[in-house]
Amino acid sequence: MVTCERCHRKFGSYDALLQHYRGKHSNVTNLSDLESKLAAEREAQTLYKNSVRARGPSRVKLIAFALIVIIAIGVIGYVAYTPREQSTNKIGVGATAPDFSLPDTTGGTFRLSDYRGKSNVLLFFNEGLACAPCLSQMRDLDQLNTQMTDLNVLVVSITGDQLQLLSDWTKSSGPSYGSVLSDQDLQVSKMYDMLGADVSMMPGTAPGHTFILVNKTGMIVWRADYGPYNMYVQNNQILAEVRKVLGS
Repeated sequence: MVTCERCHRKFGSYDALLQHYRGKHSNVTNLSDLESKLAAEREAQTLYKNSVRARGPSRVKLIAFALIVIIAIGVIGYVAYTPREQSTNKIGVGATAPDFSLPDTTGGTFRLSDYRGKSNVLLFFNEGLACAPCLSQMRDLDQLNTQMTDLNVLVVSITGDQLQLLSDWTKSSGPSYGSVLSDQDLQVSKMYDMLGADVSMMPGTAPGHTFILVNKTGMIVWRADYGPYNMYVQNNQILAEVRKVLGS
């Protein structure tokens, strides 16, 4: 606060005091001292504002970084300690296999009902291109082609990958006999209960490592969920299970 030496009124700044002098005490001829103080006050205010601007961004960045860390810790904690939803009503043995159609990497469309009354179909749901053991499994199933043909079983692999990416892989190093289908929108995987944390390493985003055998009547006669902990199953184990349920 500054005070007028003539009328003793108080003002919040030298600028206000100077305006007062010019309006109420216009007969004062020498205001140089007051004007000098006003200039000094304005210079001090400018320096302060510039200092605040210089420090401001760094402080804002620090606060933003702290908030990001806090949010990240919260998300990690939520993922780590929140129980994952389990599939409690899996479609399994004895149920009629839901019909579906999916694009094939060969350029056609696979429809399950087309094989009703003609052949058994072994569906292999897996996590696809993001899972090296899954790719090995799809390739190695080719080694069972002779035995599966003798059992009248068609092997069909289903992943959630984009069709083009899946097609590129099958052309370069995929299976030669079994069909490979793209379930990119995961509708078929949901239909067959493949997205739960109890069957998939990536619940909600990719099908797990599961085999489902559909017989010629369209009934599911075998289901084995090997995921999320077993991403590769030996061929002899798969063949033994298929033979057992088909009575061969």
